Amino acid sequence: MKVLVTGGTGFVGAWTAKAAQDAGHQVRFLVRSPARLGTSAEQIGVDISDHVVGDIADSEATAAALAGCDAVIHCAAMVSTDPSRADEMLHTNLEGARNVLGGAVAAKLDPIIHVSSFSALFRPGLEVLHADLPVVGGSDGYGKSKAVVEAYARGLQDAGAPVNITYPGMVLGPPAGDQFGEAAEGVEAAVKMHGVPGRSAAWIVVDVRDLGAIHTALLEPGKGPRRYMAGGQRVTVSRIASSIGAAADRRLVVVPVPDVALRALGSLFDVIGDQLPFETPINSAAMQYYTQMPESDDTPSERDLGVFQRDPDETVADTVEGLQRVGRI
Repeated sequence: MKVLVTGGTGFVGAWTAKAAQDAGHQVRFLVRSPARLGTSAEQIGVDISDHVVGDIADSEATAAALAGCDAVIHCAAMVSTDPSRADEMLHTNLEGARNVLGGAVAAKLDPIIHVSSFSALFRPGLEVLHADLPVVGGSDGYGKSKAVVEAYARGLQDAGAPVNITYPGMVLGPPAGDQFGEAAEGVEAAVKMHGVPGRSAAWIVVDVRDLGAIHTALLEPGKGPRRYMAGGQRVTVSRIASSIGAAADRRLVVVPVPDVALRALGSLFDVIGDQLPFETPINSAAMQYYTQMPESDDTPSERDLGVFQRDPDETVADTVEGLQRVGRI
């Protein structure tokens, strides 16, 4: 198939494009900056010759990119933790979904794959994430934008469009050139702090290569609308520390900070974060996810798609190795 991949200059998009090409598909990219393909997707062996220059919020550029394609994998999204950019993020991501997903429906592409996020389904007190949960969305601008886009994508599904939705957890793994993804900031912070805070805190870790394999397995027409969790395995705070420590060859301690204190710290950093002399992944939404992370039920994707996820220790080790290679830790 000829597959349009949006977000191909990013971590998930680049590895998804590689998985699709390795499976024999032709990949076209929609990118704002072709040069960034050379520092990301091309660095992991992806053929980047077929690309259209434009933004997902530009309907004409998106239509040109979709022309002649059989399927689309929509990975692109604006991501920002800056509260002042929340409205911009919502507008960009929703317009992008309308142009890419809606445009693909109008062009009769099949399948149409939308990469959502566990944050569109997360709510405090949830025990298990599964793909048929109601749309909720996080308290931050990104979570809210993913929820609005999710509602739009599900509306297309309800109308019978062959829209497939995946819900990744914290995506880690080897970089695509200079692209690591947001979750790698947590690994970097743990190494630099020589420890991991929390009591009942946890991550759900999915390897970017396994996520790419899931998206590629969905490239089969005639299956209709489908939804799959791709959250990954739940990793407790003690295992986070031991896994990162082993990979970085240094001892990381678990600091038993009460969960409520971490959430309070996140709220404080929402206010003072831009005044600090250093960057930090701490904010209220991140601490809410971190301290109340449920399990992810990924058994349907294993059963239907045949993708079995690798050990999180391998994923963390490859993340650490990449961060070391570029001098971030």
